[in-house]
Amino acid sequence: MPTKKKGSKVNLLTIFIAIITGLATIISVLVALNSNNTYKNIGIAGFIVLLFVLLYIYIYYYNRTFFKYKNKTLLYTCIYIIVMVPVVFMNKLPYLLIPIPIAGMLIAMMIDNRLGIITNLVLTIVGLLVSGNGIEFFIFYVISGSLACLVISQAKKRNKIVFISAFLVIINVILVLLINLYKYGSLTNLQLTDIFYGILNSIFSVIITIGSLPLWETLFDVATPVKLLELTNSDHKLMQRLLIEAPGTYHHSQMVSNLAQTAANDIGCNALLAKTGALYHDIGKLKNPIYFTENQNGVNPHDDLDPISSAKIIINHVDYGVKLATENHLPKPIRSIIKQHHGNTLVKYFYHEAKENSDGFVVDENEFKYNGPKPQTNEAAIIMLADCVEAYVRALPESKRTLTNIEVCIDEIINNKFQEGQLNECNLKIKELPIIGYSFMKVYNGLYHERVEYPNDKGEDEVVNNNK
Repeated sequence: MPTKKKGSKVNLLTIFIAIITGLATIISVLVALNSNNTYKNIGIAGFIVLLFVLLYIYIYYYNRTFFKYKNKTLLYTCIYIIVMVPVVFMNKLPYLLIPIPIAGMLIAMMIDNRLGIITNLVLTIVGLLVSGNGIEFFIFYVISGSLACLVISQAKKRNKIVFISAFLVIINVILVLLINLYKYGSLTNLQLTDIFYGILNSIFSVIITIGSLPLWETLFDVATPVKLLELTNSDHKLMQRLLIEAPGTYHHSQMVSNLAQTAANDIGCNALLAKTGALYHDIGKLKNPIYFTENQNGVNPHDDLDPISSAKIIINHVDYGVKLATENHLPKPIRSIIKQHHGNTLVKYFYHEAKENSDGFVVDENEFKYNGPKPQTNEAAIIMLADCVEAYVRALPESKRTLTNIEVCIDEIINNKFQEGQLNECNLKIKELPIIGYSFMKVYNGLYHERVEYPNDKGEDEVVNNNK
């Protein structure tokens, strides 16, 4: 039985970026403070170094896949530095106006919620070192920024921005009131300007975060929830092309999308990415749709081809799908799913056909394999499994398409992909594989559940005749 591959190691780029961001923070803080006290400067530098050591230890253990993607690493660094600079140099303004939550919200939307919360904590401590404010500064930004990171991920539709802003406004006002109660023991010293600044902080943080998303998406080729949701729209030109030119593939992709979204939800990975990636995973079949079973209508053009030529047409749909995705500006995570959803599996049907007709000649197995790579993310792995399951179930004769047979089929496919090593390079845990199988069955239970027996045809005919 193959062993799961460990997560990626920290590469030189990551180490370099960690050093650069740490030095940029130290220099900015020391310049802003303009202190001549050497020991104080050493103390501040030491605090920042420890913060970055803890930050990257956290990333290594809990966001290790982050190191696989240079664009995300660079994105994180840019967001951190761009937000850190005003945080450091706005220390003379009322602390309620410092835009710390922006970094956390951007990172939460484009990379990971937990990493956004941790980054918000780091920037809060950096701001605290510079501003010299007390515990109220720390309490306000830790709570406000953490809640902002949690709720901003719900901004999948533009119309939810208003509700998120309203929620954060209420939180900030409550925090201002509680800080005054804690600090003074009453609200007699409460200033209306503090409430006003707290409201401004929440509104402008959300506006800047959401408004800057298209810029980050374009510069760093990332997929935000808003972008993914736009791609799920059936009016997208690639979806329309699939529906018209390859209707079988379109309906297959819709089913794979349902399976993948359900499984991704159940194991806690990015369900929206899984759903969107599944919708586009087979767009490469637009090149020769009739050569794929689901689009055939009694005529199979492979009957006139040799097995190697047939296998090349099947295999090439992956590369053509990546090409189409690039031309239509689909984000990198979607392009990666398209490229990885078959891994380096064998096109078994044509391989065995070639062996049967080989007349004793050796058949090169590599000519019948997809180019890979194997799935690198959990979402790509789930789509690989969902794709195989849906194709297998669709190929079953109607009489054998029972829930029992489907469950056996799902278990066999998941076990086969695991045994073949196709899941070695993603972060799926062995204990999650049965959950994925159960998730697929939930979808098929809804499709093939036991139906209630209706009255016999004779009774229905009598009703019709009586109404004439």
